[in-house]
Amino acid sequence: MDQGHDDRDGRAAGREPGSPEGMSAQDVDRRSDLARWISGVHAFPADRGTLLERAQSQSAPEGVLSALRSLPDRTFDNVEDVAHELGIGGNEQHD
Repeated sequence: MDQGHDDRDGRAAGREPGSPEGMSAQDVDRRSDLARWISGVHAFPADRGTLLERAQSQSAPEGVLSALRSLPDRTFDNVEDVAHELGIGGNEQHD
């Protein structure tokens, strides 16, 4: 048996079912939690301040607010763009 794949379904070993390639189950949970506080109708594009205001108005937990405060001051196209900037699903967090 190849140690990198499960012979039954070809899935990469160590990756949760339903997790996008390059994302752990924890990354999926983090991105989902983030999206809960910053998504909505016509939510994007949005800059850091707008995302932070939206999350604050919905009483987002401090961990989410802290992550949003750490974002660079630029416009984000979607939740995936925000998650990528925060290093969710990637190998490192961007400064």
